[in-house]
Amino acid sequence: MFSTLSPLKAMVLVAKLYAGFVALLVFILFFCGVEVTLQQALRIVGGGAVVLEISLFLLGSFLWRKIWGRYPALNDWVFPDLNGMWDMDITYLWDGKEGSTKAVATIKQTLFSVSMEVHSDTSDSETLVVKTIKDANSARPVLYYFYRIVPKVSKGVVGSGYEGASILKLYGHEGGVLRGNYFTSNNSQGCFSLARR
Repeated sequence: MFSTLSPLKAMVLVAKLYAGFVALLVFILFFCGVEVTLQQALRIVGGGAVVLEISLFLLGSFLWRKIWGRYPALNDWVFPDLNGMWDMDITYLWDGKEGSTKAVATIKQTLFSVSMEVHSDTSDSETLVVKTIKDANSARPVLYYFYRIVPKVSKGVVGSGYEGASILKLYGHEGGVLRGNYFTSNNSQGCFSLARR
């Protein structure tokens, strides 16, 4: 869900905790005088690793949303749950012309990833990369969003796709609006404003 807790850092943290737990378990068994064969020890460690892997899979897939729902402070402390449909207003400047259009964005988020698809009357876009951080000064959630736009057929002509980038900040005091400027490889620029449905 967020790069503030990257998957690599999370795996290292879990591996350290698990290694500490196993070391503590071995120490307790040794201290209590319980003799454990190497085969039994490997079975315990392997079984624990399987249980841990299944637990992390469930947590990373969908249980984290239940935890975030139960403890809303995690939205501020870690990163907010952005899953869902968003109404998107796009203002643009392209080829000397200004304009605006509306679109619908779908944000899909797991514990360690975020993707966003945008659909409008004239184009569709898909995520290339999303990097999530908390602003160092304001602690505001920020999405660095890189995407590919594929124009829809217009008057029998299909336009070629192009790439774009945007930095979207979450404005909680405005009811959870994502807003930011963008620019694209076809020399257009503008502003995105997303409001959750």
